[in-house]
Amino acid sequence: MLLVAGAIVLLAFSMEVVAGGQRVAFVGLLDYPLPHSCMSRSLFGVPCPGCGLTRSFIYLAHGDWRSSLAMHRLGWLMALAVVLQFPYRIASLAYPGREVLGTAAPKIFVYLLIALLTVNWLVGVVASHW
Repeated sequence: MLLVAGAIVLLAFSMEVVAGGQRVAFVGLLDYPLPHSCMSRSLFGVPCPGCGLTRSFIYLAHGDWRSSLAMHRLGWLMALAVVLQFPYRIASLAYPGREVLGTAAPKIFVYLLIALLTVNWLVGVVASHW
């Protein structure tokens, strides 16, 4: 998870949002945007609970809070969860065999994030049909 969090942060800083805010590309290769990565949106035309998180992370990495919130209302919270992986995982490696935060706190945190993403998605789906 430490490597995954590091890759997410590195990629957020090395990418830009292009094509009117709909695609992402690596800095220096802005004419070659990456394909859309949401299978739900591609196959069914319905965004998933995580749609917009990549663009939100990229905007956050570049200090554009307003655009980040426009892409995903919980992008800042998910980015915080990724950044908090660094001290948590390093502490876990420093103290092998011990649960740094116990077993309940990490589970509650994950379930809370899942619940928030789901509620945020449902609000977006309902609001788009009104």
